[in-house]
Amino acid sequence: MGDMKKALVVGIVALCAPLAGACLVHGAARPHAGQPDDAVPMSPRFDAVAEAFGGVKSETRPSRDAMMSFTFASEVREVLVKGGQRVKKDDVLLRARDAEVVAALEQQRTLASNDLEVQGTLLASQLAEFRFEQLKRGGSFAPSEFEELRIQMLTARVQHEVAKFNRDQQELRLRQLEAQAERYRLVAPFDGVVSQVYVDAGQGVNEQQKALRIVNTDRLWLDAWVGTEETIRNGVREGGRAWVLVDVPDRPVMIEGRVVEVDPVADPVSQTRRVRVEIENPAAWPAGTQARVRLSGPPAGGMWPQPPEGAGTAGSHQSAAPRTPWERPAIKHPESFDLGRAPCAGREAHA
Repeated sequence: MGDMKKALVVGIVALCAPLAGACLVHGAARPHAGQPDDAVPMSPRFDAVAEAFGGVKSETRPSRDAMMSFTFASEVREVLVKGGQRVKKDDVLLRARDAEVVAALEQQRTLASNDLEVQGTLLASQLAEFRFEQLKRGGSFAPSEFEELRIQMLTARVQHEVAKFNRDQQELRLRQLEAQAERYRLVAPFDGVVSQVYVDAGQGVNEQQKALRIVNTDRLWLDAWVGTEETIRNGVREGGRAWVLVDVPDRPVMIEGRVVEVDPVADPVSQTRRVRVEIENPAAWPAGTQARVRLSGPPAGGMWPQPPEGAGTAGSHQSAAPRTPWERPAIKHPESFDLGRAPCAGREAHA
């Protein structure tokens, strides 16, 4: 029995030895800073920067946004665009199966352009008037003959007016069919970019199914729910100035925008009002990024990064700017907060 216990203990020790070695290796010291794993500087979290900037939380969204669909059940005949494609206003984006309405439209266009009936009734009216005038000039006629020609002349005039009326009705019918034919096509309501196409050729769709989304991000909108008291004290109104901190790669950028809407009704529970701010977007930043909105100017003393030169008020592509090391901003004292950590930023501040 004693030999069996000794053998069991030896076996357990033999099994645990490799596990102990692995634990020692796993607990070895990590590489020091400066090695390849730590070479890429980390950007600060946007919420930390936004806390120093202050303002109201918001997010960017397209200034024009349309979710389009057909107004009736049909089959998609042709898809002429794809996601990410730029389009102009009135460009055809999708077409439904429209062979029947196109044939009816061509037929009605022919009827509307045909004025043979109008020309024929005009000539008949002129002939009846000529006969009546000749009878009067002759001076010798029976009363019944005179009345007969006079009625024929008036009847010819009425028939001519009826022919013109019918032609007008044909033109109105043509306009009606043209309007119906437009329902079989989805055209761009404004200049923009196709965000996404949800259907494909040959697919059956109905009026509840979305077909595509088109947006315009040349300008971005932000809806900020600002305190009612603040909007009254600062006299916030359409056309006023606003400052927006946008979360873009490498570092957030502050952009000056303008107020385009101020909701005249405040929320009685939260005591806030919706203020819509617009900023230019020549760098084609995507909508949906985090942002902060201020209506009273950025915090004093902070060196908030401005958009690069040549980008207007909204900034330009920032990939050309080299990355610089970042440190977590001092949140407790926003007035001394310096967002720009590049060496040149400090020299400009002292200058």
